[in-house]
Amino acid sequence: MNTKEKTGKKSAKPPVKRTEKEEPRSLQDVVYMPPKPFMRNRLLLKLATVGAIVLALVLAMSVFFRVEHIQVSGMDQYTAWDISLASGIHQGDSLFSLELPAAAAKIKELNYVKDVRIGIRLPNMVIIDITEVRVTYAIKGQGDDWWLVDSSGRIIEKAENDAQESCTKILGVHLQDPKVGERAVALETSTPSVDEEGNTIPVTVTAAQRLNVALDIADYLEGKPNPFLGVVASIDVNDLGNIQFWYGQQYQVKLGDESQLSYKISLVKGAIEELSKESHNSGVLDASLTVNKTGVKYTRFQ
Repeated sequence: MNTKEKTGKKSAKPPVKRTEKEEPRSLQDVVYMPPKPFMRNRLLLKLATVGAIVLALVLAMSVFFRVEHIQVSGMDQYTAWDISLASGIHQGDSLFSLELPAAAAKIKELNYVKDVRIGIRLPNMVIIDITEVRVTYAIKGQGDDWWLVDSSGRIIEKAENDAQESCTKILGVHLQDPKVGERAVALETSTPSVDEEGNTIPVTVTAAQRLNVALDIADYLEGKPNPFLGVVASIDVNDLGNIQFWYGQQYQVKLGDESQLSYKISLVKGAIEELSKESHNSGVLDASLTVNKTGVKYTRFQ
């Protein structure tokens, strides 16, 4: 009996001898498998769906969301038709193609428009809210003509038919080449002087400074609470060390120099509110802070 029969085991196969060293696989051996067709078709289907939805939304906005109503508020000098016409917005325009900043700029070209806000309300409304110039100030030009300006210094129009008589006059400054819609420029009337030695003494207070102070006062007078709106007859800035204005024909208000103007005017407002509780009051309100450091001195007219 041989050895295989005794053990019952098969003998292991002898190892295969390799005569040459095995070479690594080259890039040409790597096979590229393209994506399965159904994956590519699924992506195309998704893109087509998204495109269809976007197209449907665009069509819906262009067809359904169109201007049918223009609501205008805040006007006094103008009608709603004037404002909507100036805006350039028309019925039938697409709400989503409106250039609202450009429309607001067009409305602000109207002389008495101070500020504009425009919005939309779906599905078919444009809302325009304007703030008009409520008070105008009259400043004399280079001749005998008067020009109306707002508190920002924008020239509104030339005064016709003595329109300046119903406005607050700004005294102590004249306008140089006024143009409607542009900012007022003060005409410089002061000239440098010369001392005994022939040295030029520059102008210490310019016309531009006087105009700026007058417009600052106008802006403070329009602030809230406001007993001054449309009541002040004149603002005098001839002397910036002795600024004053007239509250109607009832009170002459002295503000002193240009320091703390807002504070002084607030004191005058409070004083007028107190004096209004009694009838037939009229006189001088001195808020220059040189006489009374904490308030306004009232001196009744004789």
